[in-house]
Amino acid sequence: MKCITIIIFLVNFTVLHSVAQYVNPDVRRGNREFKSENYTEAEMNYRKALEENPQSLKALYNLASALYKQGRYDEAANILDGISRLDVPDNRQADIYHNLGNARLGNQQIQEGIEAYKNALRLRPHDNDTRHNLAMAMQLLQEQDEQQQQDGDDQQDDQEQQPQDGDDEQQDEQQQEPQPRPDQISPEDAQRILDALKQQEQEIQEKIEREERQRRPERPLREW
Repeated sequence: MKCITIIIFLVNFTVLHSVAQYVNPDVRRGNREFKSENYTEAEMNYRKALEENPQSLKALYNLASALYKQGRYDEAANILDGISRLDVPDNRQADIYHNLGNARLGNQQIQEGIEAYKNALRLRPHDNDTRHNLAMAMQLLQEQDEQQQQDGDDQQDDQEQQPQDGDDEQQDEQQQEPQPRPDQISPEDAQRILDALKQQEQEIQEKIEREERQRRPERPLREW
């Protein structure tokens, strides 16, 4: 599967209800910890701010960002999904949907991620970052469908190759070829088999690492 880069921006959320909006000190401390990449400490501060004001959109949004950076994609998605239903300016709403798409992809929910990116583009049609992520998510979905189709074909082939019950006795009579014994394998053949197994294991590990990088991409944050 091709290496796919998802553009991520997790930023400090600000709802401009007024020119001078009160910012909870715990949110400020959380922001400092977040910028220092201390995401666990940032999460703790955002939660403290929410204890004082559970409706703080800024604390909720930033908490989702901190959870995302810790790889807790499902928790981040639940928060973002909740605040996406609230009445906020379209530009901010677009950012919520963008990050929701990232969280859904991080949780391997590709179709849900695609829908979130589409919602973001409906609000901000010319956002190139979201367009890029949508295109990559759709490519991921296509590759997933192709892999599932290939797995289904392989399973069907295996079933077709299995002998029917009525043919077992006839095949036993017609094919009495002795099976090779382990002690008949030469040292050279054994070494070749071992090398092939090691190569296969290495290729599988590289594939897993590529898919992990693809599911959990990292890019510099884009500030508002």
